[in-house]
Amino acid sequence: MSELERCVCFQLNRASQKIRRRYREGITKYGLTHGQFFMLCAILEEEGLLPSQLADKTELDRPTATGLLDRLERDGWVERHTEPRDRRMYRIFPSAKAINNKGDFLSLFEQTNSHFVNRFAPDEWKRFQEYLSRLELP
Repeated sequence: MSELERCVCFQLNRASQKIRRRYREGITKYGLTHGQFFMLCAILEEEGLLPSQLADKTELDRPTATGLLDRLERDGWVERHTEPRDRRMYRIFPSAKAINNKGDFLSLFEQTNSHFVNRFAPDEWKRFQEYLSRLELP
């Protein structure tokens, strides 16, 4: 094994690319990118969040989250509703288009996630999640 292959960042990136490819197979027909798909799943999971809350929920910086939300709104997947108490703030909701595809998205998410998670025994998956959490910055 080379130095590069022993690098944790290299190995995680390689695994992530394979997982992203698997998701891409299912989401391209909707015209969504990997980032847009996960942002949309977060919105479908919890409607009415502020953009800053969605950024936190998806572990993205705010400018990146805003860009994803802008494109999702442009393409008709989400709607911004102004906050009645403070018109400078707005909350994000799925559009009818997103709600109509919610079952397909959740199914795609579950099938793809299961494809990879099921490679582990339940105790292995739990340990793997614990190992990954050790890599998170304090």
